[in-house]
Amino acid sequence: MSFCARSPSAVEKIMEGGTEVVINPYDLDRKEPLFSLEEEFVIDLEEERLALLGLTDIWGFDVDSEGSIYLFKPPWSKGDRIIKFSQNGVFLFSFAPPGQGPGEIQRPSYQKMNSRDLLPVPDLGQSKIVIFDKGGKAVEEIRVEGFPGSMGSSVFQLENGHYLTRRTWVDPSSGTLYLALCLCGPDLKEIKELDRFEIVQPIQADKVRFPMHVSVCCSSYDRVFVGDEDNGYEIQVYDLDGNIIRKIRKKYASIKVDDTYKKEIEDKLKDSPDELKNKMYFPDYYPPFSYLFADDKNNLYVKTFEKGDSLKDRRFDVFNSEGIFQGTVNLEAHVDDPFFTLGAPIDSWVMAKK
Repeated sequence: MSFCARSPSAVEKIMEGGTEVVINPYDLDRKEPLFSLEEEFVIDLEEERLALLGLTDIWGFDVDSEGSIYLFKPPWSKGDRIIKFSQNGVFLFSFAPPGQGPGEIQRPSYQKMNSRDLLPVPDLGQSKIVIFDKGGKAVEEIRVEGFPGSMGSSVFQLENGHYLTRRTWVDPSSGTLYLALCLCGPDLKEIKELDRFEIVQPIQADKVRFPMHVSVCCSSYDRVFVGDEDNGYEIQVYDLDGNIIRKIRKKYASIKVDDTYKKEIEDKLKDSPDELKNKMYFPDYYPPFSYLFADDKNNLYVKTFEKGDSLKDRRFDVFNSEGIFQGTVNLEAHVDDPFFTLGAPIDSWVMAKK
């Protein structure tokens, strides 16, 4: 998958408070698609051998520099937490056993390979990080105090040893519950808060909006990308020390919340208490985007609510490493669940590497 970098004349660059802001047009005069995807193989979870390993659901996956594939099982599953396959989808072995001993994992959090083909696995249940090599061997174990462990919490080790965390935070003066995205040092002490939004608690709230608040993030080997619907179509790009590099903005089409979506939500909540259903409401328009992910060249892919050529396709806006809009591509939405965990790192369900 590749495409040529473009610097269209419609792109505007300005400075705001010492930060570069790249303002991109809605669309480009480009007829050919940026790229296309072809299916090469499928890992079938109904295969008997995988079923015996307890691989009935996938919590995420990643790929190493050789193309080998690592599937991450849900935290509540039995048996080894990680299954490795060859670049052709052939089962190789499993590792990361459950437990409380050295090299064992009790409650795994978000996982992602680093540039050295090492896989840090945060264990929220034991406040530690176990680092595995691509052979499945635990080569290091780091004990860290202050792990987040409540609703919506996650922790991810960045390339420089810092951590990207999602943790709940309560305003002591108002009692309002927030979910904060923070960059932390090796001791998990906060360096910088990158984003924060209020978690609507259905019991206490007067209204409950669908779709829920969009606050998304992803990381590459040397950057962190953050988007929050409160800022419109704006993606903030940081280095791994929390210094902002630039802001990427783009003109976008306002997409009306359609009746099909409303019925989907109503059907899913049909057995819920009337108190909750009566609080439910829909805005006139969807947020500007729903999630994003980056590849290992720092190209950024942003999923919008615009529909593509088929029923499941959605329009993805693609930006190069300088934040310049390259065009769009229609892809099937791999995560399109309106009840997906707020603030979850969706890029663990998609991977783009050379």
